[in-house]
Amino acid sequence: MKKRKALVIGLVTACVAVGALYVGQAMHYSAAKVFFNDTQIAGVNVGGNTAQEAATKLKSAMHTLTLQDGNQTVSTFKPQEANLKITSVASLKQAIAQQNAWSWPMHLTTATADTIKLSTSSKNQQSVQAYAKQIVTKANKTRTASKDASFTYQDGHYVTTKEKQGNQLDATKVAASITKAIEQGKTTVDVSNDYLAPKVTTTSTTFKSALAKAKTITNKAYTYKLSGHTITIPDKTVASWLTLKNGKLTTNQKLVKTYLTKLSHKYGTIYKTRTFKSTKRGTVKVPAGLYGWSIKVTSETPALSKRVLAGNGMTRTPVIQGSGYHKNGTDIGNSYVEVDKTNQHMWVYKNGKVVVSTDVVTGLPTTAHHTPSGVWVIWSKQRNTTLRGKNDNGSSYASKVKYWMPVDDTGVGIHDSSWQPQYGGTWYKKHGSHGCVNTPPSKIAAVYANVKVGTPVLIF
Repeated sequence: MKKRKALVIGLVTACVAVGALYVGQAMHYSAAKVFFNDTQIAGVNVGGNTAQEAATKLKSAMHTLTLQDGNQTVSTFKPQEANLKITSVASLKQAIAQQNAWSWPMHLTTATADTIKLSTSSKNQQSVQAYAKQIVTKANKTRTASKDASFTYQDGHYVTTKEKQGNQLDATKVAASITKAIEQGKTTVDVSNDYLAPKVTTTSTTFKSALAKAKTITNKAYTYKLSGHTITIPDKTVASWLTLKNGKLTTNQKLVKTYLTKLSHKYGTIYKTRTFKSTKRGTVKVPAGLYGWSIKVTSETPALSKRVLAGNGMTRTPVIQGSGYHKNGTDIGNSYVEVDKTNQHMWVYKNGKVVVSTDVVTGLPTTAHHTPSGVWVIWSKQRNTTLRGKNDNGSSYASKVKYWMPVDDTGVGIHDSSWQPQYGGTWYKKHGSHGCVNTPPSKIAAVYANVKVGTPVLIF
């Protein structure tokens, strides 16, 4: 009985002693503010160290890191250069504060190695990412970029080209490798598996989908009905516009714009000298002026791209700008104004018949005041207005007119001229206008009544 009592007392005493030790040690860790015995940071044992002691030990133990890609050294640097917080006293104090003092028995030996990882700190992650990006940006200048999978249209079908792995480095992967190396206390960072991978591969769903869509697109017809012409865009031309961007099929807007620009120059009339059968001088050449049309390339480029990507084919007239566009391909038509400078005469044709015929006075045959030859257009009509400008001596003039029809973009137009005593002949050579077509007051009302805005005016 006495032995049993002694055993119980002994056990109680031992339990009290162990409890006291447990509490004491817990109080010790709380008061001493040191790391548990087995704590490692960046491969350095800081067990039992205060934050200041750990900081000193880490700074002296930090070795230069070498980024190695096979036999090639990519870069060398010290962890401190990356502005890591693992040697900061404040950060280390925070790490100690996060320890659970009551769990100290689990940290009696380094066998349990309580490693504090860099990746648990967002600030460290940001620092490593920034430094890795700096290293990679410099290294990639002399490295080969990966090539995405692609396809081209050849001899009526698509040919695929497999992706190609380059050796440019991925900053995110390199940052992860640097972090891992520091946490394990290594001095070499292996980046041989940290390459930027091709974004698009022949086996990817996006590539297969894009290729299938491209085939659908080029199997359709894309046709323009343009001023009496039918133009079907060749399959290979349409295919040349198709491109992959981030794995998505799209069009090369620059190539589409180039095609439409060439189409506009070929069929548009705004740029062209006209061959015109005149009333008195037979067939004449009249240079381009304001009258004429072209494809509005800036608007038609996205419109055509959208229809191509829809893959349904099309038949349409492109967006047109300017004047004189006719679906049947006619240009000047049979309603126009003809001004013959040599004969100093003007005819107004309406539906193929002469409705006004009159002598006129054109501009003085000088560089400053000549009436410009060209296929112009009546772009406005005004009654009772004042024409203003400069005389040769620099003085200003203001001429009141009853009828005004501007035809070009420099101020030239057709108007009445009560100040002219005669018309036709050679009068214009010394008494010509500042460039306008001076018309007899007796004839101007008929001219005004028989033309509308948009009527072509051929001056030659």
